[in-house]
Amino acid sequence: TIMAREVDMFGFINQKNIAVTADGIVEKPAAEIFGFIAPRFFENYAKWCPEVIQIECLSEAPVHQNSRGRQVTSDHGVETESDFEVSEFISNEKFAIAGIHEPFISSYEITPLGPDMCRLAFSFEIKELDIVMRPFQKLIRSALQEGAARTVENIKQLLEHPQPA
Repeated sequence: TIMAREVDMFGFINQKNIAVTADGIVEKPAAEIFGFIAPRFFENYAKWCPEVIQIECLSEAPVHQNSRGRQVTSDHGVETESDFEVSEFISNEKFAIAGIHEPFISSYEITPLGPDMCRLAFSFEIKELDIVMRPFQKLIRSALQEGAARTVENIKQLLEHPQPA
């Protein structure tokens, strides 16, 4: 990832964005992984992302490129509402959402490694870190990296060890 940088009045380099990635092996075919993540995103998202306390689809079903949604998340007691759009919907390969008013991109990429095994890569990027948050970049990056790894692990567990309804 190419990152925009600027120097503050004290000569410190400030990155304007933060990007993290995590991946893991999921022992399921690509179509099953994609089917769980993308077409059923509004149904399943809160299952692998416990910070989501509310999610709604603002577009007609089924989920497709340019579908819009709204989510409310709670992180350490702070609730945040954001609207997003499906920015990439490539069957069995990639699904991404991008913030409409907030500068973020969340992406899921599936790479088959065999008939019943794939690499799932999740990436999250904040495109424009608010200036008051820039001094906390390392802390934010660490928390986002931990969340990215947890996302991949949660999806893996949900797919490989489904719980009875």
